[in-house]
Amino acid sequence: MSTYTIKTTSKWLIAAGALAAVGLLAVGGVAVGRFVLGRVQPVLRSLPTYSMKQTDSEHPWYRRTTVRFRSADYVRDFEDAPIWLAYPVPTNVIGRAPFGNARVCSIPGQNPANYIAVDCGSEMEAYEVFRNVKHRPFDWRHAKFQEMDFVGSMMHAEHKRTTDSALIADVVGSLRDGMPTPTGKLPAALTASQPPGAVENLGRLQLYSDGLPGLAFCPMLYWDNTGSVYLAESIGVEYSNRTQQIHANWIPANESFARWLRTP
Repeated sequence: MSTYTIKTTSKWLIAAGALAAVGLLAVGGVAVGRFVLGRVQPVLRSLPTYSMKQTDSEHPWYRRTTVRFRSADYVRDFEDAPIWLAYPVPTNVIGRAPFGNARVCSIPGQNPANYIAVDCGSEMEAYEVFRNVKHRPFDWRHAKFQEMDFVGSMMHAEHKRTTDSALIADVVGSLRDGMPTPTGKLPAALTASQPPGAVENLGRLQLYSDGLPGLAFCPMLYWDNTGSVYLAESIGVEYSNRTQQIHANWIPANESFARWLRTP
């Protein structure tokens, strides 16, 4: 079965880079300002800009990222971590970073007053979903989902899809009502510090709901060599000395889902 590698780019590095660039503007004055502006693609220069900041989340191992755009605050925190774009690269650009060519895009099917997609990548585009702080988080616990994808390795197309409502309800019910496995009973891969990318058999589900157009609810999953499967609403990753450790409330999946996952 395919594997999934955790992306190890820390958002605080992006924020640090932003602060450094602001410092350069302050020191260099108008000349540097013109240089930076000259690097912005002409098609983007007339678009409104956004600002970004990060603070500690109330949830351990998470950061709260806030984007200020068009006089509104958009946030990505623990509640928003499992919400991903249904289509990875949006194309309708509605804003940009104050320097460089990072963009803000609207999301097909969503009102930009509720959700926007912000490019949080460094060398490559990496859009993440931000929710207006006045818009309530998506209530996945009571949502009705029509489809579910298993997303394996980023390098392989070994994905599976189902519209089996009973199977989808089984997964949601496990996440909603299941009891987390004590740390001492989890596979070592989920509790030990390891080099980034060393954890195999870590994947993602994508659940689609008519109540969340253009977006998907994406819990994580892990399976071991014995056939056991664990589910988590989302994961937090602790980085230290070139290693990472995964933190999550891992819930055992029911055998019906584990069997579906194992079936070619």
